[in-house]
Amino acid sequence: MTFKEAAMALKDLLVCIDPNPGSDTRLKLALNLARAGKAHLTGVYPLPNARGVRGELAGFGGVPAMAGIAEEPASPGAAVSDVLDAAEAAEQAEHYFKDELRLAGIEGEWHMLPDGDPVELIEFAKSVDLTIMGQRPPSSGPNGAARFRPEDVVIAAARPVLVIPYAGTFEAVGKRVLIAWNGTREANRALNDALPLLADAEALTVMFVGTNERDLEQHWPALERVVGHLQRHGINTTSEGTLRRELAISDMLLSRAADLTADMIVAGGYHHSQLREALIGGVSRDLLDHMTVPVLMSH
Repeated sequence: MTFKEAAMALKDLLVCIDPNPGSDTRLKLALNLARAGKAHLTGVYPLPNARGVRGELAGFGGVPAMAGIAEEPASPGAAVSDVLDAAEAAEQAEHYFKDELRLAGIEGEWHMLPDGDPVELIEFAKSVDLTIMGQRPPSSGPNGAARFRPEDVVIAAARPVLVIPYAGTFEAVGKRVLIAWNGTREANRALNDALPLLADAEALTVMFVGTNERDLEQHWPALERVVGHLQRHGINTTSEGTLRRELAISDMLLSRAADLTADMIVAGGYHHSQLREALIGGVSRDLLDHMTVPVLMSH
């Protein structure tokens, strides 16, 4: 099965574009997925005080970012130059996005959303097949500030989110995949949500990290059923069970992904039961903070 055939089930995509590192890589991956599946692609951009200012369909003269920012007063204490710089960057991103859609022959639209407020983004994410977001970079400067946090969308949208590292080049995913599986509802949801991206996989590994030997024995039959399910989809799949040692589970997953030269990790609220945090597990958060390959996550 080709990458095109694998992406056919993805007909409605959303990509978050921002001034952060990796935004171009994120857009290229989104364009490749949209082109392969002839999907509709929505681009969103964080803009101070945008409050839902909306561009029209790409190629049909959308509302420029400068006009959008001019309609709203700057937030208290905000430097006018910073607001104008942000608006100019948004306008450049809008033109680039629409040009790329035209060149690729992809239908799409552009939206400017309030910077840092996930409410509108979550509403958009609820009605698409896949949302593509960026990992938050470590910098706390203006260009490294958190725009939209992937975990907010993962928790609230009930739709899959593909998070792309801020460093590296990732123009395609799904050839060599590591599934982080622990038998939870979230892990099974993520596995099912990932299927459209797994159909072209050359090698897929389902990994379970147990607390002790008994834990491994108890989960092994279910792990093998998951492998059989994926094999019936025509996917070359193997299972791995390992004990948790001194390393954090997230580090174990990232290390194994590197060993396998995986181009994607699939995880769903993956956590150690004794360390479960509110809403999203600590392991999931660690993966988002320290990821080195794209992570598909559902909750």
